[in-house]
Amino acid sequence: MDAAMYKALSGAIAQARRLEVAAQDLANVNTSGYKGQRIAFSEVLANRFPVSERPGGLVAVGAQKTSLIQGEIHATGNPFHLAVEGEGFFVVQTPRGERYTRNGSFTLKSDGTIISPNRDPLLGESGPIQITGGKMEVAADGSVRSDEGEVGKLKIVRLKDSRQAVKEGATLFSTAPTNVELAPDVRVMQGGLEQSNVSPIDGMVGLIAIQRQFEAYQRAMGLMDSATEKMIAAGAN
Repeated sequence: MDAAMYKALSGAIAQARRLEVAAQDLANVNTSGYKGQRIAFSEVLANRFPVSERPGGLVAVGAQKTSLIQGEIHATGNPFHLAVEGEGFFVVQTPRGERYTRNGSFTLKSDGTIISPNRDPLLGESGPIQITGGKMEVAADGSVRSDEGEVGKLKIVRLKDSRQAVKEGATLFSTAPTNVELAPDVRVMQGGLEQSNVSPIDGMVGLIAIQRQFEAYQRAMGLMDSATEKMIAAGAN
């Protein structure tokens, strides 16, 4: 395979990866607390070529990053729906340890434990939040009250370095414990949910552009393959 074909192939692979990420973002445009992904590319050399013949301009995925820009908060009127205004995350206890999320679509378990859509307990600063009775009031500072008074304060944290956040599924993040601290200057809103920060219009436009670029690489490879076949046929004659 010659250098030009390698370049076209690397470009097609990169666009296929972009397409996968863009499709995932669009699929979660209505997922509360979802954060869109960004792909960064880098140029690499093909080591299998001799140094003098190595084709520059081969494309590879350099990094995949998450955009943590806050989405709009929509009022729902549900007292178990919570949203964080500012740089902070709810903390839930999963079988794999503590995880961090902006998805505040919580519900009440039969034993009074507040749980996430994945049925993971919502953590307060002193452990899981448990409600006595069906009433829950959450103050802007994260203090939680039930029918029998205050039951705790939500554990709202921030990431010291957001680049170290690892995405797990649609709305969960993990990171090293040393990268987490209690978040100052955040406000908890009860009765509302943070929407995805993915713009459906921008997402669709981007998806179409990626598809066209991928098709262009496919056509280029097809033309090069056809030209190679003609050269081989001419040489045989």
